[in-house]
Amino acid sequence: MKITLILLFILSFEAGVFAQKDLPAIEKQMARYSDYLVNADQYEHRKFANKKFRSLFEVALDEIKSFEYPFDSLLWISKLVASDSSFRVFSWQLTKSNTEREYFGYLQLKSGEVFRLLDNKEDISDLEYSTFSDNDWYGQIYYKIINYNRGDDIGYILFGYKLIGDHEKVKVAMPIELEKKSVHFGKEIFKDTISGFKTLIALRTASTAASSLNYNPNKDMIIFDHTISLMIPDMKGKLHLTNVPDGSYHGYKWNGKYWDFIDKVFNQKFEEPPVDKKHQRNEKGLFGD
Repeated sequence: MKITLILLFILSFEAGVFAQKDLPAIEKQMARYSDYLVNADQYEHRKFANKKFRSLFEVALDEIKSFEYPFDSLLWISKLVASDSSFRVFSWQLTKSNTEREYFGYLQLKSGEVFRLLDNKEDISDLEYSTFSDNDWYGQIYYKIINYNRGDDIGYILFGYKLIGDHEKVKVAMPIELEKKSVHFGKEIFKDTISGFKTLIALRTASTAASSLNYNPNKDMIIFDHTISLMIPDMKGKLHLTNVPDGSYHGYKWNGKYWDFIDKVFNQKFEEPPVDKKHQRNEKGLFGD
């Protein structure tokens, strides 16, 4: 009831904010809604807050020179900017239940174009051979952007993660191609020694596993866990067959034309699979890095 009254209070002067198009004022309302869309107890309240948050976000991003506006008070969403400032991306998660989530996002080019990222909401079996667009987006929360030199231009890779069901998560490294009127995700630039070229890297593990998929600047490689299949308990203690890291790592290294697969990067192995105890305590953790 308290949250309902607060939301009604915000709505009472939101019309003025829209009329003024004052970015700090809009951001102030967005910050409240972003808190509710994550922390409200009831799904209907979270859903309502998310709808209002998105409406305000689109008004803000439509403003001239909004690309330079940092939205620093939006603490409950991911905000990433490419190192060359050519684009930025916002992403977040709306929890429907312990097993269902929706993902939302916007990608904004420095030139001002804004793309709404529409989650396709599917669990895809051949994910590493799939491609997506802004209208058919593989919903996730992004935690890193890297760029790499393709000779005549710059390539970009987005790193993100999403929770699947009640006991698994997937981390993804996905190339992104930016055009003036469209965005494309996934490209056959990851050369695997067995299956040819992949469009992206996907690491699927138990949600409680301390898994890693990231760029290592010291080795100038994308490095990720090698996994093994084990029966792992979920949050309620029910056993599921899933993947966990074994302490060894694979990698991909850019050779000027494509990312070349490296079978063994490190060789240390653990006697027991690493478990993300922080994730066990709080399923609502936002960022996968």
